[in-house]
Amino acid sequence: MNCKESLDYIKSVSIYGSVLGLESIKELLKRLGNPQNKLKAVHIAGTNGKGSTTAFIEQALIESGYRVGKYSSPAVYEYFEIITLDGENIEENDYAECMTKVKKCCDDMAKSGLSHPTPFEIETALAFVYFLEKECDVVLVECGMGGATDATNVFESVLCSVITPVSLDHTQFLGKTIAEIASVKAGIIVDKCPVVVARQTEEATGVFIDVAREKKAPIVIAKEARDVRVEDGMLHFAYDEFEDLSTAMPGYYQAANTATAIEVLRILEQSGYKVLENVHKALIKAKLCGRFERVSDNPLTILDGAHNPGAAIELRNTVQIYFTNKKLAFIMGVLADKDYRRVAEIMAPLAECIVTITPDNKRALDAKMLCETVSDFNENVVSADSLEEAYELLKEKYDKGKVDAILAFGSLSYLGELKRIVPNDR
Repeated sequence: MNCKESLDYIKSVSIYGSVLGLESIKELLKRLGNPQNKLKAVHIAGTNGKGSTTAFIEQALIESGYRVGKYSSPAVYEYFEIITLDGENIEENDYAECMTKVKKCCDDMAKSGLSHPTPFEIETALAFVYFLEKECDVVLVECGMGGATDATNVFESVLCSVITPVSLDHTQFLGKTIAEIASVKAGIIVDKCPVVVARQTEEATGVFIDVAREKKAPIVIAKEARDVRVEDGMLHFAYDEFEDLSTAMPGYYQAANTATAIEVLRILEQSGYKVLENVHKALIKAKLCGRFERVSDNPLTILDGAHNPGAAIELRNTVQIYFTNKKLAFIMGVLADKDYRRVAEIMAPLAECIVTITPDNKRALDAKMLCETVSDFNENVVSADSLEEAYELLKEKYDKGKVDAILAFGSLSYLGELKRIVPNDR
């Protein structure tokens, strides 16, 4: 298959939806020669902070001269973001070549009367095939959802398991309490393999400690960063022996994500990877699209993928730090299966005005329904029929000096489209 045929194929198998469980992915990987067992992997789960923590680890490895593969889905702006090599998206010809191999095994499974793999299972297998062919020194693999039954949870051993902060999200699949969700996330902990856990609630941390003890997995709980401050648009802080750390990735929470990343790098150092000497350089260079990302200066426009209460709290804290005494306009679009009411409760009071939209996603909540919810927390809210209309409404307010900045959040699914609408004047 060529690239177009490969993309048509992955689109066509969307009928198989999303299925939690490992039977199908394990069968697919077995038919591909179990490439995952030949990779040196860092496996990352968690509700919030996965992307930033992974970005810091990835950049440290790149700066240290290692060949680094990363798998993270879904994409924010363009599809090929989900699989990268040394920070660059997978090439179309590589994608097509690997997809051809994976499709053959999927077809054989279907002919044998087995369940056809889902799109996420197919993409996961493709990533492992690609990383093995490219002879990666380390691969960073983010869970799609959950942990125990996520399609990425197929490693016999890992360099390190990582669990970032857990909050209430995907509750219809993962559980209704922090402890229940933490138990699912803890499913990525591998027997006798190190695990790093970010600072978080005692309830969640207790679950991870218990599971690590059962699996005889050495566990490290990241400590709190110190001397955290914002100066000249940069976040400055210290962590243990690392003084004068700085990152351009905004948000106080990045200090905590960095602390988790440093503990992972320490474990990699113990495994023979010389990475700690490049921590400072990596933090300065690390970036992550769709996380409080400034995409335009006129009008000043920020995009953020905050879509659950935990992320909304972090976003609120960041807004209050970086936009003190500023008048903000929000674009908000959400998926119906999220706790959007709590997100609205956290964020809506900060806005001068809000426009709700319907993301282009089959799980999207209608803009008018979201508008009704948001109105409970901010009466200056309207719904728009399109993202273009929403942006133009707020741009007009910006041009008239009624607001100082536009912040779009609620779901990653529409940020790519908005970035294409916003003038690129940075």
